[in-house]
Amino acid sequence: MMANDLTSVDDALQHILDRAPAITRTEAVALTDSLGRILAENQYVPADVPPADNSAVDGYAVCLADVAAGRPMSVSARIPAGVAPGTLAPGTAARIFTGSEIPEGADAVVMQERVERTDDMILIQA
Repeated sequence: MMANDLTSVDDALQHILDRAPAITRTEAVALTDSLGRILAENQYVPADVPPADNSAVDGYAVCLADVAAGRPMSVSARIPAGVAPGTLAPGTAARIFTGSEIPEGADAVVMQERVERTDDMILIQA
């Protein structure tokens, strides 16, 4: 097959959609009976879950603009899960754990495996 004989992604998607059966009827069922079924319309929750941005890993919350190759950063805070984080001091990192709320001023979390720590200083590995 020549490269120009390949089907484009848009054409392949249209091919699939043209053959997908249309939903012609819906029914309301209890949540406990919904396994294996397809939603007929979007569902929304009345509140954010979780209520704030939180860390998916153990590591260090940082502001990316403050991170520079080879420059150590001071660890200014320790934020366990369930504790209000406060604000990240400029130019520093905060020790953060899985499920911990990300502090104001941080826009990234560096996994602990990518960090070298000595006392209260860290060096982010490239």
